[in-house]
This record gives sequence, C-alpha cells and structure tokens, in this order.
Amino acid sequence: MATAPRLILVDGSALIYRAYYAIPANFTTAAGLHTNAIYGFATMFRRILGGRQPERGAVIFDAPGPTFREEKYPAYKAQRPPMDPTLREQLSHIDRLVEAHEFPLLRVPGYEADDVIGTLARQAAEAGMDVLIVSGDKDFAQLIGDRIAMIDTLQNVTYDRELVRKKWGVVPERFVDYLALVGDKVDNIPGVPGIGQKGASQLLEAYGDLDGVLAAVDQLKGKQKTALTEHRADALLSRDLATIDTRVPLALRLDDLGLKPPDRARLNALFRELEFYSLLAEEEQGGDEAEDDTPVTIVADPEELTRRLAAIDPAATVALFPVIDPPSAVRSPLAALAIAAAGSTEPAIVVPLSCAGGLGERGVQALRPWLADPSRRKVAHDAKALWIALRRQDVELAGVVGDTLLESFLVDPTKLIPHRIDQVIKEYLRRTVPPVKRAVSGKGDKALADLEAAAFAAWASKHAVAIAEAWPKIRARVVEDGQLKYLEEVELPLSWVLGAMELDGIAVDPASLNTMGQEFRERLAGYEAKIHEIAGRKFNIASTKQLGAVLFDELGLPVIKKNKSGYSTDAEVLERLAPKHEIAHLLLEHRRLAKLINTYTDVLQAAVDPRDGRIHATFQQTVSATGRLITTDPDLQRTPVKTPEGRRIRQTFVAAPGKRLISADWSQIELRLLAHVSHDALLVEAFSKGLDVHRRTAAQIFGCGVDEVSAEQRATGKLVNFATIYGQGATALAQILGVARKDAQGYIDAYFAAYAGVRTWLDAAIEGARERGYVTTLMGRRRYIPELSSKSVTDRAFGERVAANTPIQGSAAELCKLAMLAIDRRLREAKIQARMLLQIHDELVFEAPIAEVDAVCAIAREEMERAFPLDVPLVVDVGVGETWGDAH
Repeated sequence: MATAPRLILVDGSALIYRAYYAIPANFTTAAGLHTNAIYGFATMFRRILGGRQPERGAVIFDAPGPTFREEKYPAYKAQRPPMDPTLREQLSHIDRLVEAHEFPLLRVPGYEADDVIGTLARQAAEAGMDVLIVSGDKDFAQLIGDRIAMIDTLQNVTYDRELVRKKWGVVPERFVDYLALVGDKVDNIPGVPGIGQKGASQLLEAYGDLDGVLAAVDQLKGKQKTALTEHRADALLSRDLATIDTRVPLALRLDDLGLKPPDRARLNALFRELEFYSLLAEEEQGGDEAEDDTPVTIVADPEELTRRLAAIDPAATVALFPVIDPPSAVRSPLAALAIAAAGSTEPAIVVPLSCAGGLGERGVQALRPWLADPSRRKVAHDAKALWIALRRQDVELAGVVGDTLLESFLVDPTKLIPHRIDQVIKEYLRRTVPPVKRAVSGKGDKALADLEAAAFAAWASKHAVAIAEAWPKIRARVVEDGQLKYLEEVELPLSWVLGAMELDGIAVDPASLNTMGQEFRERLAGYEAKIHEIAGRKFNIASTKQLGAVLFDELGLPVIKKNKSGYSTDAEVLERLAPKHEIAHLLLEHRRLAKLINTYTDVLQAAVDPRDGRIHATFQQTVSATGRLITTDPDLQRTPVKTPEGRRIRQTFVAAPGKRLISADWSQIELRLLAHVSHDALLVEAFSKGLDVHRRTAAQIFGCGVDEVSAEQRATGKLVNFATIYGQGATALAQILGVARKDAQGYIDAYFAAYAGVRTWLDAAIEGARERGYVTTLMGRRRYIPELSSKSVTDRAFGERVAANTPIQGSAAELCKLAMLAIDRRLREAKIQARMLLQIHDELVFEAPIAEVDAVCAIAREEMERAFPLDVPLVVDVGVGETWGDAH
C-alpha cells in the first residue's frame, strides 16, 4: 500500500518565542549580537527534522501589522508586551536559517501564522496528503483529524483526535466552541466568565455545540445560566476570534512547497558567522569541507618509524590519536596510532599496529622508548583511553602534558558535555573532523582493527592534527581561568589512577548473579499474573496508555494527575494510590523488580569479561557537571544499597582468593562541607562534637529536646538537611515527605531559623553567581550558570539550585579525587599489592591480600580524613569482607 505524501508545517512564530525564553539572554556573539533565539530555533529545527527530509514543508511566521482579529476586537492580544529589541534583532537571521535549510518561508499580511497553517493543512488534507503541524499552540487542536496531527516537540507529544478529547474533554470539531466558553488568557479572548474546562466540556457534550448551548440557556440553572445570558455576545465573539481561517488567499500552491536537502555550505557559513560552532554539519563530498588533498603518511616500517620519531623536535608538543574500536579502550585493540606535532608543517604519521597488515609487536617495540620518554611532550584527547590501550601492549606512556578532553571540561563543564572530540574541535577550531563512518564507509560491518591502515589513515591523521591545533587554544583558556594547577595536580594524574582501576576491574560471582536474575524473573512473573488477575484481563503493564485505561477507566481509581499524553502512572501516582488499592502496590513492586533485572542483574552479567571474570567499568571525568566521577559500561554507581535486593547485588562482587574487599566511606561529607563553607556555628558545633546532626535538626524543626526526637522525626530531619544541599523547595520536600506543602515550608523555615549561617551563605552564593555568571568550588573550579540570566522562571530557579549545590557537590568530588591520589601514592610508596578498584559516590573500594588489610585500612582512613583542611572533621567508616556487600 502506497504511503501518502506528507506535508510538515512549522509554526515558526511559536518556535521563536520558545527558543527565546528557553535559552539564556547572555548568548551573544563577540560583536554583541544576541543569539539565544537563533540558537534555540536552530537546535529545535534540527530536532524537528530528526535526520529525515519530508517531501513538502514550510515554516510560517506571523506577518507584521494588525490582523482581521484586531480590527474586530482591538483588545485581542493587547495584553502582550511589545517584542523585546534583543529578540527583534534576531529575526532576520532566523529567516536566513530557514532559507539555508531550503524550507519555504511564508508570511501573509493581515493574517496570523495559524491561519496560513490552517489553510495549507486543509488544502493538503483535501489533496490526500498527511499533514504534521509542528507547534505547542493548543489552537491547532481544532484542525486535527484523520490526516492532520500536531506534534509538540518540546513535550515530545503527538496530538491526534483521541488525545485532544482526553486532554480537553472535547473532540477537535468542538474545540472552537470550547474556547468560546472558557476563553484564552494567552490571546486575551474573553470567553464566558465562570465557565471552566469541566463545565465547558459538559455543556458541549449535553447540547452539541455553542449554538446548542446558547439555545438551551433557559434549561440551565444558577451561575451558568446567568453567565451565558449576560455574556452571550462574548461567547460568539470568542468563537470568531478562536476560529482559524482556513481560506486565506495564498500566492503559492502545494506543489511549490517541495523541499530540497539543506544547503550545508550555507548553513555552515551562517553557523560560523553566529559562532554556533557546535552546530557545524559534516560535509558531503563536494561540499565546502570535502576531503582535501592533505598528504597522509603511513609508516609501516619499524626502522623508518624510529627515524621519524627521532626527527621530531624534542621541544615540540606532539598530539597522539589512538585508533580504537568501541566499546572501550579496555576491551578493544589499538589498531593504529596517529602522531602529529603541533605547529609542524610535516603531515601527521599513522602507525599501523594491530590492524590488517599492521606492524604488530615490531611497531610496539619501535614506539616504546619514545612513548615512555617523559621529556617528549605529548597531548591527547582522553589520554586515559590511550594510556590503557598502551598498557595492554605493555607500553608505558609518559610525558603527557595535556588532554583536550579534561581541559575543555575545566574551561566550561556544561557547555559541551560529554566533550567528545568532534564537539571540542568545532568549538575551538570552528571546523569539523570527519566521523568514523567516513573511515569505514563501504566496508560493511568491519571494525577498524579489521581494516588496512589506508582505509582510516586520513581520518586518523585529521584527528591528530586537530588535537595539535586545538590544544594551545584550550590551554590558553585553562591558564586564563586559573585552572592549570588543578589540571596538573589533580585531573591529569587522576586519569592514570582511574585507568589502572579500569584495567584491574572487580570480580563477580556469575553463578550468584544468574541465580538472582532467575529468582527476580520468577517473582516478576508472579506480580504480573496477580496484576492481570485483579485487572480482569491481560494487558501490557509497561504501556502507560494501557495501564492508565485499566486503573482509571476500568477500575475507577481516582485520577491523581494527567500529562500531555493522558493519564499519568508515574511512581508518585502509584504511591498515592497504593493505600487505596492493592494493584498500585503490586505495580510498584513490579517496576522495582523490572528495574533490578534490566539495570543490574542482566547488565552486570553482560559486562563480565570472560577472560578474567571481572567487570571493567569506565570512569568518566567529564560527564557530571559537578566534577563527580561517573561509571559507565556498566554504571556501578547506581547499585542500590538500602534495599535487601541491593545488598544481595553487592554480595555478588567478590574478592579474589586469598584477598579481601575493603570499603571506605565518608560519613555525611556534603553536610560537613556545608558546615565548612557556611561557617554556621550550630552546624560546625554539631560535627566538631560528633553529635547526630539529623537528630539535632529534627529537634530544631519539631521544637523538642534532642533526646525526645523519634525515629520518624529524625528521618524527617535528615531529609530536610539534604533538601538544603540540593536546593529543594517546599513543594518538592512535601512530595518526598508525603506532607502538606505548608508543613514542609514550616520545616524549611524552622531549619533556616536555627541554621541562620546556612541561609546567609546560600543567599550570598546565589547572588555571587548571578553577578559573576559562575560559582566556584573549594579548589577554584568554575561552573558557569547561564540559566541565572534566563527569562524563564523555571530556568532561573534551576540556576539558583545549581548555584547552591555545586560548591558542595563539586568540592566533595575534589576531596574524593585528592584522597584517591594520596592513597594511590601511599600504596605505591609502600610497595603494597592492594589495588583501588571502585569509586562509588563517597565510597572507595579496595582489594587487598589478607596480610595487607590492616595497612590498607589505615592508609585509606588517614588519607580520606585529611584530604582537605576543613573547619569540621572528616569521618570515614571502613569495612572488610569477602564481598562488597560484607564490606560496606
């Protein structure tokens, strides 16, 4: 069956305003042009296309000047403020952006964008086309039908007839009548005072349409009858104002809306002009950045390689780019190494190693002395991955003075997360590097290691050259921001420590994991059967739509909240329903078990390396904006602690024969840091005297003696303490505690009354961040917070939370890194065989021979408790066991 042609209609005016308010106002070019709306529009437009090119399309904007609606009703949209000049100056550039995408651009004087979109949608539907309107404007609900849908890309929701009915209680054909009754504050459409969404939908269901409602007004009673009688004219006017005109005279036809591929060269030129380097597109052959004729030198002779390495200026800084296949450097062979000297006119060289026809061990032997020479200055992007790959070849890497990955992160941790090499090159060199797919194009599913060097040499050499050129620019920013000492003393040496941890991995008991996984599946099946029994039928429990129908339509449970797609069935809803019906409790247990299976038992089993029976997770230094280390492949930091199942999962991590696992965990490190930075007398006293700070906070907020605090009150005090760090307000705290918002606000007020120093520090931290644009940690790392200057209240609130918690969480991350470096140094100095294996939040895990356990425990405790001088003592809990669960 042939697919109907599709027309995509983008509500450009709505997109502009969304972009303008979503991106902070301090987005400007070096010349001072505001670009927040342009950048937001560009990224949203890219998301709309999603890599697919529709057959027909157009972007429609409101035309300047009055429309027929203002002529009919001068108050229409009159409450809206005039367009901000910083937005107005961006409009012409947005037009250029649309044109570079080769999209028709429409403005029709006297009509709004809605009317032009409505006219085109009607014409296309009548011509047998499928129409997709891209907008978040509810007014388009009146157009939705069998061939017309609307997608709200911000919410990722596609509206069809059924979703319109569920959200507003009326079918699309009655949506204008609905607006005539309820009005529209956004457009200043009056409606009928006193009639809300529920009343309007009930009236229309009973009497058909607005005319039917007005004709039956004598049958109504009370306020509805009075309102409709007195405001009959307002209702009719509102219907006229809300109705989209689908008969706008247009100078073009549907055939004129055919689309061509975007003009990549024009787009890239515009992105460079606007300094949107992260949006630069990869060029196709023949584009302005097609493959050039830069010579590529493949050195496949060991003697020649030795000569070339010796010929490199000893004072030069040399960029290294390893050719490694995914998923990680731990498991993948080093196919080749690209080497480029910064500032050199000589082309990069590519040394084939484990690839097809590579030098193998002969190449390794030739490289070994040069790579291990600390006097040869080297830089890389993710030097840790290179270090690991070389260690697997028994090659030491020394002389690394820079890492564009780490340095980009230190310059601005949030802008380019995760700071991939293509992101960094776009940002600092204002050009692109070819993707790996360019190297393997036409090679089927072959890995890089299966190819000959000629297939990927150009790709690899371009990356090496780009690193060599970008590094001086990034280093200049690092120095300018005062981050060089921290880079050289913490992040760079830490990457070697983390590399060793990745290589070592941690052993697991696969039999225990398998048994646990089977048990969890059996329990999951039991929950599923019981849920289906209560529901009276089988359905897909994972489907929000099907589950919502069962809970609210069929079982008649009270609707807690709705979202854009209908009923919400999230955890909060189920927790509130659990006391009312057994099925909600079963659903919560089903989800918990499913998460354990999908996130832990299955993932951990798949992650075990069959060669050594150990899991080799990757430790990421540039993923968390606070500087916290993140584990991936798999994510061990999400391993649960407090539940019985979580403890069982930790029991599957085991020590090697003759060894023990050691867990060293800071006690309340973030609250101790809060005491240090705030200098709050009460908080400092509590930690200095070893008091129970959660119990003390509970006594303050409940107005009782410390000895009178119950276990439940202490738990509340603990949550209030941590709510301070995470910047949670009364609404969020109320949801967590399950209390009324006013009670939660009372707890917060009582907390700040007791800990006045904390309130003073928080206010100063937020105000300082607003003035400078960033916050700093104990060691001077910066985190920029553009949200603080956003026009969005939600964004600004987020920025304030970030300003409050980053100095705490970021400093905690630094303390952990300092301790890891000190412990690693002590272990090596003492020639102890023990190894540091994991860093999980505030916990370090070691594996040590039984004879070394006491020494390692002492070293870990000493270095963790003196990682950084604070006004309050750091306290570390240390445990030992044959499994991680026993030790923790």
